[in-house]
Amino acid sequence: MPVYHSRHNGSNAVSVCGCPLVPLKTARFKGPAPTPASLGLTDEFVDLVDEALRSFRWNILFKNFEVLGDADRVLVYLTLWIQKCLSVASQAGSAEDAARQLEVVAASELPGPGDAGFILGSWFKAGPPQDCQMAKAYLKQLRQETASRLLPVFYADGQPNKWWFQFSKKKFMNIAL
Repeated sequence: MPVYHSRHNGSNAVSVCGCPLVPLKTARFKGPAPTPASLGLTDEFVDLVDEALRSFRWNILFKNFEVLGDADRVLVYLTLWIQKCLSVASQAGSAEDAARQLEVVAASELPGPGDAGFILGSWFKAGPPQDCQMAKAYLKQLRQETASRLLPVFYADGQPNKWWFQFSKKKFMNIAL
């Protein structure tokens, strides 16, 4: 079974610090991501968050990931983020508690491109300070959007979904955010 690569590799999205600013379906969270409507895309548009959610349970099983484009870098970041969300949610007492904890973690300032503590620093090239800030803002927007879409998946019937939580201790490429 091959690793899943993003459909957005090779897209004409603006790339900042090796991070393509691919549109997100919703504009619930503030950030630099364009909306599909602003680019004339249809409602069936599949964004990077959708791709990460669909591919997480098979991509997490791989120890290696060959990057074929800038969108793959973001897919790797989102896979690591989903794994962190699983880890946080598995320690929570309820779905509401998990939602609160994930909102706090997603909105916090995590290291990004150009920062010394960024775990994927070798994958995302640092650029001018304004580009690094834009990339960090985009990754924060992706984290918030992903966390908001994960909760209904993790707790579909109000109980933890065992088909997702079984991966709470698994590490993707032996890396953790």
